[in-house]
Amino acid sequence: MSLVNAMLRMTAVQALRGNTIAGGGVTDSSIEALSSVMGDQQAPVILVRIDQAEYSGQNEGFFATSGIVKLSLDLIVASAVTYQTTEGQMVTEIVIQPTDAGLEFSLDMLDRQWRRVLSDPTNAFAECFRSLVSTIGPVKETRGVDPEGGRKHAIRMVEVDIEPICDPAPGGALPALIDVVLARLATVADYQAAVTIMRAELTKGADLLSWQKVQSTLMAAAKVPGMLGVAPPDAETVEVVGFENIGTVINGTETELTDDILPNPDLGGSA
Repeated sequence: MSLVNAMLRMTAVQALRGNTIAGGGVTDSSIEALSSVMGDQQAPVILVRIDQAEYSGQNEGFFATSGIVKLSLDLIVASAVTYQTTEGQMVTEIVIQPTDAGLEFSLDMLDRQWRRVLSDPTNAFAECFRSLVSTIGPVKETRGVDPEGGRKHAIRMVEVDIEPICDPAPGGALPALIDVVLARLATVADYQAAVTIMRAELTKGADLLSWQKVQSTLMAAAKVPGMLGVAPPDAETVEVVGFENIGTVINGTETELTDDILPNPDLGGSA
């Protein structure tokens, strides 16, 4: 998963926390983390995660790529049960009970509230979340059902298709909107270390030459930037290979640097 996906989860959690009937019971990726804020009474909680992504772009490299990620929000009414194991250890587990009319209403309320909160123009973290999103939808909902008895449980799984902005390519300048998101996340104590790590990672590649940045972004061989007008050094002479030496993209002229990419008529290609 990408760093933009991590920011999507973090900003969604912070936007939702304290702004729904789940209160502080909103967490990123792990339901076990909720046990510290839950008691033995049933309470609504929200789990935010991204477990699936699909990038359909071709020849775009690993960074400048178009894709869809599935943002999942698990809306749950659960309780924390603590018991002692046979080895004497105290263990806390999250228990999700079969649903009833009251629990169903809680799920309905949560379903309304997450939509309202992430759409709220006055919520700074929701604004950060929206700034990372190019397109959104469709939205799919699934009920939690006992696979054996078919009984419904107090959990509703929401899945939202999102096309996020691209992760910055190595060596590129940090986009202003990502800088704003990281600055906002740094105001949350739990995320300060993660923000420091993300900023350090996003600065890597700054010392690459311009043609190396193009090569890295496109995930291309060293000769390709020259064909695009960005001059890599010649391996033997350590001289710059000028664009005039690469004739393929201008007039179809074959050079020693393009022998292996021009089509061979004898092999069924067209000249």
